[in-house]
Amino acid sequence: MSKRWLVPTLALLMLPAGVSLARSEGRASGAGVQAPPTPEFSSAITVVSLPVFVTDKGGRSVEGLKQDDFVVEDEGKPVEIVGFRNIDAGDPEAAEALKDSPAARRHFMLLFDLSFTSIDGLVRSRGAAIEFVTKQLRVLDFASVATFSANHGLQFLVGFTSDKEQLTQAIKTLGVVQLDRQADPLGLAYDLRELGATAADTLPQEGGDGGTFRDLLVRFRAAEEAHYRERVLSLVDSLGQLGRLLDSLQGRKQVLFLSSGFDDTVLLGSGGLQASVGGTRAFEDSEAIVRGRPWEVSSNKRFGDSGVRHELVRALQGFAASDAVIHTVDLGGLRTAGDVRQQAVDPDRRGGRESLSEVADLSGGRFYRNTNDLTPVFTEIAELSRHYYLLAFEPRDPRGPGRFHKLRVRLKPKGLQTSHRSGYFERAPNEQKTALARRFGVAEIVTKGIERDDLSVSVLALPYRPAGADIILPVVLELDGPSLLGQQDAPLELEIYGYAFDEAGTVRDTAAQFSRVDPQRASRRLREGGLQCHITFRLKPGLYNLRFLVQDTRSGRIGSKWLEVSVPTFNAQEVFLSPPLFMDAPDRWVVLQVQSRASQGLSEEPFKAGETFTPKVEPQLVNGQEQRVCVLAFDAARRYDPGASFEIEPRLLDGAGRSVSVGPVALSQAITGDDGLRRYVLTFTPDGLRPGPYTFRVGLRDPSSGRVSEAYQSVRVE
Repeated sequence: MSKRWLVPTLALLMLPAGVSLARSEGRASGAGVQAPPTPEFSSAITVVSLPVFVTDKGGRSVEGLKQDDFVVEDEGKPVEIVGFRNIDAGDPEAAEALKDSPAARRHFMLLFDLSFTSIDGLVRSRGAAIEFVTKQLRVLDFASVATFSANHGLQFLVGFTSDKEQLTQAIKTLGVVQLDRQADPLGLAYDLRELGATAADTLPQEGGDGGTFRDLLVRFRAAEEAHYRERVLSLVDSLGQLGRLLDSLQGRKQVLFLSSGFDDTVLLGSGGLQASVGGTRAFEDSEAIVRGRPWEVSSNKRFGDSGVRHELVRALQGFAASDAVIHTVDLGGLRTAGDVRQQAVDPDRRGGRESLSEVADLSGGRFYRNTNDLTPVFTEIAELSRHYYLLAFEPRDPRGPGRFHKLRVRLKPKGLQTSHRSGYFERAPNEQKTALARRFGVAEIVTKGIERDDLSVSVLALPYRPAGADIILPVVLELDGPSLLGQQDAPLELEIYGYAFDEAGTVRDTAAQFSRVDPQRASRRLREGGLQCHITFRLKPGLYNLRFLVQDTRSGRIGSKWLEVSVPTFNAQEVFLSPPLFMDAPDRWVVLQVQSRASQGLSEEPFKAGETFTPKVEPQLVNGQEQRVCVLAFDAARRYDPGASFEIEPRLLDGAGRSVSVGPVALSQAITGDDGLRRYVLTFTPDGLRPGPYTFRVGLRDPSSGRVSEAYQSVRVE
């Protein structure tokens, strides 16, 4: 079928199809790239991904090992390795091949201790941390910034992301300055909502040595030590929470804990540190015993607090199971002579080297002793994790959701050491996960581009410039109604997220919507049409990667979709043609309007041709049923030229690329708007088409120059 109409209107210059417009067709970023077949590394129980780090006796990474060099045991039984990769995170040529392997990506968390660290140490450590983020992170690396304080616990300033701009902003402020009152629910864009640092611990000076005052001072010290112990336990509990949360992310997680550590005597007691601290507390304890006042001696202070040590061991056990390690970086060497915070009135407040060493040892990480130059420390940590191996295997004996499996990896070559997670948990139901763990999991899907199709999601994006306004990017996110409803009648609790990343991986706009949809009230619209979420981004001209995720929080079902779109400048030299928009009445759909953080106050959309319509992202043609198709054209140089003309040529192609007839096609409307766009509405009624996939193409030809522009839309005949 091919028929043309000559229409007095503007002439369109030739534009390659898909340059300015984009529609989701699977994974847009991988279009046209032929990658070698690789195993699918998944977090599901059917396939377990296992990063393994191999070092020699000198602690250097070992390269060049083969799959046959490894033996993996699950609960003591050997399992078959079904996937194997030798990874060099610093090799840019390998980056493309690793995009689809979430477990192969490196993760670094910068955890700043605001309660047990000097102010000067925190201030000066930021420079090295920023340099690490901007210079050491590779293309496929992710990083996160978090803080701990005794008042606020563990605070995630930025979740795991490759956005160096957001990471740098978080490091600069450490949550101590209110920069932005709008929050990003997934934490991928930086937002400060709480203050972080706490005040230093102080004690009043002793004003006399009478018996009554001495007793009061002993009680005061006991209370102060109990308060300090609670602060230490708060840190230990936060580390335990972190270890459990990191299990929701695939791949090895390297936590860089930047701290001066808590008082070593909490773990070792004053007896264990007598030589190093000068014996101040030991002398006072001896004096109290000689004077017959044994109640003044604190057993925890003298011999260490076994309760704290027990909690620390228990909390850090989860890191091995979560494939995470803590590298502790002692900031004690960054103190200045006049730092009052570190010179507490209590003479027994000592350094935290032993506590930091213990945290590193128990989690499987490294301890970096006090230094005034942190740059080599960050560099070494990056290099330690550069070379590793990614193994995949299928478990033999599933035990049920939430059950733990012990893992062991043996190497056939002798004299080498391995570092890997101690085990894995079988995937637990969504309702058994904490809210923060669910957020981590959702954020990972967005940042890593993991495809999820529990919910059927499709996307269409159309760059647009309203009359006299900035450029915007309206997006239609479409969910199939029957698949969304399933068999349930309970209300749907939907979380909808949208992100626009520029070419550098920086978040330029975000959108989020939390909606409750009652199937009983909207059953007809959901089953006949479905649910559409109209999201509006405000973006500057350029190339963007759009990422969307929809989650039904009740069932845990998730649908995700990504696509690339080029936003034009809409200047006098540019011309573009929209994809054919199959028009439908808005009242046949459940439509949710969502504005992004940058588009607050904007309401105009391009979906109008005399009347407002909603485009069908996944059009389905039915024989005998009329279809209306709207095409938008822009040519700023000739939009006011009354003599401009072009020819329209619609075509329908089958799956083999052959033209098939759809019957007569009529041009029912040609409208010029104040926004500089011309809208052309075509109508046709398909007849005799066989079921299957098709492509609807529209070509526009300038008779004076012969130049042709084409746009297309995938359709399906049911």
